[in-house]
Amino acid sequence: MADPTIVPNNGALPKQQLHAKIMRGWARAIDKRGKGRFADDIGCSGTGLDKQLSGSLPSLESIDKALCVEPTVLDDWLAFRGMRVVAEDAICDVDDMQLLISRVLVMIAEAEHPDGPGGRTIVPQEYIAGEALIRQLHSATGRWLERCASIRRPREVRA
Repeated sequence: MADPTIVPNNGALPKQQLHAKIMRGWARAIDKRGKGRFADDIGCSGTGLDKQLSGSLPSLESIDKALCVEPTVLDDWLAFRGMRVVAEDAICDVDDMQLLISRVLVMIAEAEHPDGPGGRTIVPQEYIAGEALIRQLHSATGRWLERCASIRRPREVRA
């Protein structure tokens, strides 16, 4: 789903730019699998692959086959559109963050509980015991803030 705070780039790409973005994905696949093996994977000859690399757009069937062996082949084109391919069963980062925040809250409540080692005062061993969890939270909130910064950053200026 596109970010509702960003005006999407609805203009069609010229063929050369579209080709360049798709071929970046092709190049990643060739780098990982080798040119001959990738050509075989997408059901095309070495000559056919050379034609695609030099200017012909691949067929939808070739793109589908390429996605089977290299899931990032469309990343550059989709990034231009402000989209990305994710697995249907992908886990949302926010779900993980909610669980992490809940775990941190429980840890803090236990550390500040009157029956704890230091009473309501958190003692050094409780700080050390919670360090890994707090570092995970710090990382997650850092990603959140990076996302906020990317939302505020202008993507494109239209005339």
